[in-house]
Amino acid sequence: MILYMGDRPQFDYLLSLNAPVTFSNNISEADKIIITEYSEQAVRTVREALLVNIPVLAILDGFKSVVQAFGGRCEDIDCAEGKQETAVIDTNVPIYKGLETVIKICRGKPLGILETVMPRELDVITRSGNGDILAICNLIAPEKHGNIYGLNFYIASELTLCAKQIIKNFLDL
Repeated sequence: MILYMGDRPQFDYLLSLNAPVTFSNNISEADKIIITEYSEQAVRTVREALLVNIPVLAILDGFKSVVQAFGGRCEDIDCAEGKQETAVIDTNVPIYKGLETVIKICRGKPLGILETVMPRELDVITRSGNGDILAICNLIAPEKHGNIYGLNFYIASELTLCAKQIIKNFLDL
């Protein structure tokens, strides 16, 4: 079962992809977790998932929840939210399996992580064309990726051309 925390439109999008998602607060029943909200409960859920090794895909506001769960913080940045742009991804990361190094995404919230204060337990896995951090993943050992992902781009947008593949890859973890 995939525990979902967030808004209804993202939930409906996941259902349209036949993802077995449910609204629930019981992490002990979850195989995976998808978070699209920023809240104290979402931050706690990320921390609990880390402790019991449950994969997390955090999207948009969920990105901020992951950053905070690891002790980091997001800052407002100057960007055009909701616009399509190219992004450079780390194709060694399991959720990007089978994708090209450069993809088209729909930019998320105008938030960024200051690299000078980014938690060392997080690694950048996606950057915008101008260098903004668009996605992160936790590290479980030096240079070994874990299974907590934070994406600051719209998965449910037609402008993110590889969204279905990213969701499929996450479900296949």
